[in-house]
Amino acid sequence: MKKTGTKGFTTVVLLLVIVGLGYYTYLNNNIKNNRDVSKMTESEELLNYNFENDYPKTVRETVKLHCRYLKSIYNGSFTEDELFTINKQIRQLLDDDLLAYNSEAQQLQALEKDIQLYKDRNQKFISYSLAEASQIKYNTEDGIDYAKIKVDIAMRLDKASVSVEEEYILRKNKDGKWKILGWQTVNNQTTEYKGDTD
Repeated sequence: MKKTGTKGFTTVVLLLVIVGLGYYTYLNNNIKNNRDVSKMTESEELLNYNFENDYPKTVRETVKLHCRYLKSIYNGSFTEDELFTINKQIRQLLDDDLLAYNSEAQQLQALEKDIQLYKDRNQKFISYSLAEASQIKYNTEDGIDYAKIKVDIAMRLDKASVSVEEEYILRKNKDGKWKILGWQTVNNQTTEYKGDTD
């Protein structure tokens, strides 16, 4: 009886050690992964953004991610090869109707032209500022949810500071994800340039 008790005790101790080691390994891997992510540059984060696991949950987060992509693209943060991947990444934020209107090849070509235009005009995307969540306008049509949000974009154009207000329109898809249906400039102001803000 005593012998069986000792065997049982040894088994329990071994199981606890195995579980403890497993948990330690899990925590260690999580810390390592978090460190790896924190070491990434903005460009690397955007290139490797995991839409399947981390798709933005709100209108504001969706548009903010789109602005992050645009700022990095127009400031020349990507190589030609990377731009191909980035184009695919951006398309994951867009509504099916917008995707159907712009093929992947057309969108990539338009991005390349815009980047060249930025270079030719000595233009820089300085910063962006999104409307607060309380300022987003929501409406429902035929059982489908839509949203509008404004974004202020600051750019440098030669020696002038340009402030552009964009309005984004989003639609919620059948999976409950907010997708960008389109965006347009609402107004545009030019003032004397006083230096970068970031």
